[in-house]
Amino acid sequence: MNAAFVGSVSSSYSCLEALIHGGVEITCVLGLDESQEQVVSDFRSLRGLADQARLPFLPFFRVGEPAVAAFLRTYPADLLWVIGLSQLVPPRLLQFARRGGVGFHPTMLPRGRGRAPVAWTILLGERAAVSLFWLTDRPDAGDILAQREVPVLPDDYSEDLIKRTNEVLREVVLDLAPMIRSGELPRVPQDEGQATYYLKRTPADGLIDWAQPTESVYRLIRAAGRPYPGAFTFSAGRKVIIWRAAPASGTDTEGRLPTALPGMILSVDAAGKALVRTADGALWITEAAAAGGSEVGIAGLLAEGVRLTTGV
Repeated sequence: MNAAFVGSVSSSYSCLEALIHGGVEITCVLGLDESQEQVVSDFRSLRGLADQARLPFLPFFRVGEPAVAAFLRTYPADLLWVIGLSQLVPPRLLQFARRGGVGFHPTMLPRGRGRAPVAWTILLGERAAVSLFWLTDRPDAGDILAQREVPVLPDDYSEDLIKRTNEVLREVVLDLAPMIRSGELPRVPQDEGQATYYLKRTPADGLIDWAQPTESVYRLIRAAGRPYPGAFTFSAGRKVIIWRAAPASGTDTEGRLPTALPGMILSVDAAGKALVRTADGALWITEAAAAGGSEVGIAGLLAEGVRLTTGV
């Protein structure tokens, strides 16, 4: 069998690269237009990879636009691979794929269907996976084509988990390549009784509540971090993005907690790390930036004795 390919992010690039290296014939590639790089987290252009492999390429803004259907009609395929695209694929596009469409989700389906799966995996301590499934008119609900668990480490940030998931995705696709070429692909129905769903997340969900336990704040910082907009707080009315952090030890906080309120900056050390009080301890802020991207070190943003807040 051959395949047409649609994608927009780093997982799309990893999967397409593996399909090509696995000897799967690709009829055409459709990638989200490069102008969307600033509004799509983890964006990765597919144009260069398509050009390198001498494959027909079409940039698009919405997968449902007429040009997409016309392109797929021009380059028909047995399979339509839609990998790393947050837009829903209109059912009419699947008519251009004789054997159906294949999607990807980084959770152990049927658990974790829905939006922002990487962030929710870290926030909730859930399992991660590479799940390839057959596309239907219901998001993430089709029969499983292949599934392999991805390790989640205790201090993973979103970018760490995305990178590891992409590596496993590449391995899974390479292993599948002979079956794709032969047309012998499995279909294992999902157990609807075990299905769970993640809700959409927005940048506003990155707001830090310092009155939460250290572990909860740390999870939020890791989940909302790059390539996403980041967890944030306010210092003297200024919005500050917290990119990296580390839980403090008892030695770090000895004698400092009883008189400090949550959000209070207990100290800023010589290395530029800021120690911030939480509900049950403290957290070291190791990388921060002023909102808007200006390059200012922690010492220029966070001062000892200042209390971080949830608003201006």
